[in-house]
Amino acid sequence: MPFGSRIQFYILRECLSGLVLVLGILLIAILMIDVVEQLRTVGGDVSLGLLGALKLSLLKLPQIMEQTLPFALLVASMMAFTRLNRRSELSIIRASGISAWRFLAPVIVLGLAVGIATTTILNPISARLTESFEVTRANILDKGRTAMAVSDTGVWLRQGDDTSQIVIHAQHVDQGGVVLRNVKMIEEERLYSGSQPTSDFAFARRIDAQRATLRDGFWQLENVIENIPNQPAERKANLAIPSSLDAVTLFDKFASPNTIGFWRLPRFINQTQSAGLDASRYRMRWHALLATPALFVAMGLIGAVVCLRLQRMGGTSQLLAIGTLAAVGLYFFTQFSTSLGATGAAPPIVAAWSPPLFVLFCTLAYIAYREDG
Repeated sequence: MPFGSRIQFYILRECLSGLVLVLGILLIAILMIDVVEQLRTVGGDVSLGLLGALKLSLLKLPQIMEQTLPFALLVASMMAFTRLNRRSELSIIRASGISAWRFLAPVIVLGLAVGIATTTILNPISARLTESFEVTRANILDKGRTAMAVSDTGVWLRQGDDTSQIVIHAQHVDQGGVVLRNVKMIEEERLYSGSQPTSDFAFARRIDAQRATLRDGFWQLENVIENIPNQPAERKANLAIPSSLDAVTLFDKFASPNTIGFWRLPRFINQTQSAGLDASRYRMRWHALLATPALFVAMGLIGAVVCLRLQRMGGTSQLLAIGTLAAVGLYFFTQFSTSLGATGAAPPIVAAWSPPLFVLFCTLAYIAYREDG
């Protein structure tokens, strides 16, 4: 029986309706919790109303959906096949001579479709809105004065405080961002209206340096040319520029993998490597997104397999518990493997693909053993 029969579409509709129901319930619950969390964290530092907290939470919603979908698919698959089992429809399907491979095909197709859509459509939307969330939250907290980005022309860094801001450009980065080469700095000072500070800044000076090294509390510049308005350019062997950054903070200010969409990742990885920065966590993110369909299929099959046992034979509750534990184990195994790949302790392609493929093959082997002997 080829895929596309009435029974397979019926099972697919049952799984899809369960997925919509479970995902809706989970998103509403998580959204309510996140609104309270934004009011507690952000609202604890600045004045933040309910609408402002809701706006922040809605910006995070696609990322929450992306993280929740595998578990929603697991629960939806369990619900669909439990209903089929309770209404004896599963027994009728088996009695008609249809193998488990055929009535499990809708779960596989749904997992592939949702996984591909998550990678190619939901993830770019999630990355863009997550970036907007970080910027909005930083602006609300007034801590958005430090940023770092990579482009085709090199690395751009912005730092500052209440009195000045400095835009830093470097053509190359060494030692994970601690050493910058061929550096240009543009410093602007805040303008005051009487004794009251304004939101405007004015150009103060430009600094060109061959090398900048981040020390404890300052940038150490070498071979410097300093240009101040209405003054001749001045050459200096060394110059210190105050900075509130340290090596760890500077690296953490680099773009988060969650803020870079699937389609932008390959180019961003190349730019990061060209700038001299470690791209392990971005390669890990790229392969993890590629492996998402396999993860979704594994989750869906786990949920279906634990409900294939006929209810009259008993043991359904134990199988549901085993399936839930297997899914939770897969999640923690994936997180652990992701950490290894992001730090370079394991090849990203191995770290990303091993957990979902291992569980998927184990599930397929179990189905083959139970159904085909």
